[in-house]
Amino acid sequence: MRNALCIGVVIVCFLLPLGAMEAYPQSLGVQGGRIAGIGASYQIWTDTFGYQVAGGLITSPDMENGRDSLAYNLGFELQYPFVSHTVNPWLSGKLYLVGGLHHMGYKEAILQSDDTYLAGPLNLNVGAGAGIGVETILFSHFAIGTEFVYFGMYSLTDHTLIIDMQPQVSVRYRF
Repeated sequence: MRNALCIGVVIVCFLLPLGAMEAYPQSLGVQGGRIAGIGASYQIWTDTFGYQVAGGLITSPDMENGRDSLAYNLGFELQYPFVSHTVNPWLSGKLYLVGGLHHMGYKEAILQSDDTYLAGPLNLNVGAGAGIGVETILFSHFAIGTEFVYFGMYSLTDHTLIIDMQPQVSVRYRF
């Protein structure tokens, strides 16, 4: 019985449609990265490029345990594919260049002498970056993206520039 079940699963996997990116070009999921943004994510691939929008919002008015009273971010990426390959019906992937813009803001929780927190001023940052990414698609629908980007983040509040490199990761469902 167990062998028959395993054989059935293998047969179903090989009968799944090829070309998940063409068959299911849109996806929803979560993203984490300095350029892409941190939070919910929407991605779509067209014939020539892909783009992604991601963002998140957290509010903590009581600033419990020193959490910022407000933190939000919004990221936008353009993705240009180099290579796309289908290994078998249940595994495919894409290598791509990525470039993006990022905006974030936060009100930092400042510890007072009486162990309470006070919300600081709104800090605003803008950033841009570029790098390379790989998207792995399993069973035509489950996409895992990894990117490595170089980015610059400029603080509009204190006029400082940070240039750094960082990985980004996403998990999405294609439809």
